[in-house]
Amino acid sequence: MDDKEKMQGESLPSEEGQHSKVRSLIRPHSSKGKKSPGSPSASSTPEPPIGRIRRPWSAHPKTRADVSKKKLVRENLKKSHMRPPNRRQKSKENDLQNEEKDANGTQVIGLECPALDYKPQRYKDQMVDHEGQDEKDLLDYGVTTLVSESSGRSPSPDHSWAMTQVKRDMSKSKKQHPTFESWTMMSPHDSEEYDTDLEKDMIKKIEKPIDPTGKTTYLDQCQRDGLIPVSYLSRHLGDRNLRMRHHYLGGTATKPVARALEFNTVTENLDLGDNYLEGDGAVYLCRMLKDNMFIVSLDISNNFIQSKGAKAVASMLDVNTTLKTLSLSGNQLCDRDAGYFTEALKSNTSLTSLDLSNNEFGEAGGVYIAQALVSNESITDLDLSWNSIRNRGAEAIGKALANNQVLEVLDVSWNGFGLPGCRGLQLGLRVNSKLRVLDISNNRINKNCAKELSLGLSKNFGLETLLMNLNALTDEGIEIILKAVNQSQTLSYISLQEMNINMNNYKKIQQMENENDMTILHGGLGGAQRYTPQTSVLKVLSKFLKEHRIDLEGALRQQDKDHSGTLQQEEIKLAFKEAGLRLTNRQMDVLVEEIDVTHSGSIKWEDILNGRVLMEYNRRKSSVAYKLAEVDQETLFSNMKKRQLTVI
Repeated sequence: MDDKEKMQGESLPSEEGQHSKVRSLIRPHSSKGKKSPGSPSASSTPEPPIGRIRRPWSAHPKTRADVSKKKLVRENLKKSHMRPPNRRQKSKENDLQNEEKDANGTQVIGLECPALDYKPQRYKDQMVDHEGQDEKDLLDYGVTTLVSESSGRSPSPDHSWAMTQVKRDMSKSKKQHPTFESWTMMSPHDSEEYDTDLEKDMIKKIEKPIDPTGKTTYLDQCQRDGLIPVSYLSRHLGDRNLRMRHHYLGGTATKPVARALEFNTVTENLDLGDNYLEGDGAVYLCRMLKDNMFIVSLDISNNFIQSKGAKAVASMLDVNTTLKTLSLSGNQLCDRDAGYFTEALKSNTSLTSLDLSNNEFGEAGGVYIAQALVSNESITDLDLSWNSIRNRGAEAIGKALANNQVLEVLDVSWNGFGLPGCRGLQLGLRVNSKLRVLDISNNRINKNCAKELSLGLSKNFGLETLLMNLNALTDEGIEIILKAVNQSQTLSYISLQEMNINMNNYKKIQQMENENDMTILHGGLGGAQRYTPQTSVLKVLSKFLKEHRIDLEGALRQQDKDHSGTLQQEEIKLAFKEAGLRLTNRQMDVLVEEIDVTHSGSIKWEDILNGRVLMEYNRRKSSVAYKLAEVDQETLFSNMKKRQLTVI
């Protein structure tokens, strides 16, 4: 038994050989569908020896053509080293729609189904010429073959839907450049189901009507915020000059107004004074002005915007490049807020008129504003009246005039300049040649201050108007000022109202007016020969018309964009400033009120040029004091007649 077992052990292979023999009998996947090697109809390929491991067909070197003829199922080729050579990795979705051509020019049509033991058919492409003939329906035949073989039935015409789908896929796979006509025309397959949200938004924006006045936007925003629209705004949002004062609009209700003006392209002058906008309303308006490039004048005076609004205004001035006139009067601004404007005014180059009156600027605020004046190169009109600027701040503003060569009108009335401020003004006026109007009324100026100020006035050669009302100059101080004014070659308008004068000063005033063609306002000796502010500003206008009539006519025509012949008061003020008439804000208000004969807010600008407003004032105010202006008016008419005769 031992020998027999030993002989059997020699005849049987070892355990390792047994496993290797079993592995050698395992067929690769490529030989699926063939009979077993032991059958008589098996392939003629000799089997390798038992102890030798058979390699799969993919390990044998083959040509590209031989490899392309074999079709493998991708699900079984999960290892990278078992993938056929020179094949790009594709996704399962692309494998399910396999429509590739091999090297012999055959096309594989259909899907490989291992469960049904089906292999896709291969057909050669038979393309016809381009003379209008159709292609042979190879795809239809492949699909019907696949359906018939899988179901065991012959192809029937009921499967036309599958043929149609294959035709569509085939047409999509071919890249064709569309013509211009097909590109402009809508596709017959377009449907609302395929529209994206972006396309719908674009269609809505295109279909939305143009709203240049902002009325529709205003009403929509009021509806969103739950606010009642202001009927006045609804009617006047399309006006070029939008003026709405004393309506108690409030900060929240300012948001729809700002939203409407953001898209408004008509309004140029916006006046929302005394509407209690507060800081929130100022923030809304300043956001709007960062985008709106049509508004050139903004008045938000007496709205209590305080520090929050001051920050918003300062940030707006850094961006806005169209705003020319800004009024922030009566908004409870303090010294800290003046620091915000310092940096903003250094970079802004469009603002020409700034009104900071009736605020709470003190000594530190004056220093901040002086720093802005040194660097700013655009502001020509600055109003700092009715503040508390004194001592070091007043001196800094006076000295800033030595470095500023742009400012033409400076109103620092109703402050506390005193002696330090007059010393600063002396140093500034000795050098400055650009300033034309200076108002230092009610600034605690006495005879000692007058001595300091006179040193600057006597050497100045640019100042034209000097207002020194309500100061404790006394007779000695008035005499010092009159001597300095008499030495100046440019001063033509001096106001010494609300101050008593003696006989000597009165005679000197009369002499200076006759010899130097000056207008000196004073209290007089009982008021018999006393000029009123209305009379004085009209005389200034009469003199300006004689010298700059052509410039004023051009400025008025430029403001009259609708060629109606009438202008609003704000437009008249802008025209006067553009033509070169330099007055303080209070003087300008008095002048416009007097030439508005009908008190309707609109003025015929041709009546200003031909002198009818002066004649109307002379008819209403028939006094002896106005005869000086009447003489100028007659001279004006004579010059106009001469020009007409020359033209004819």
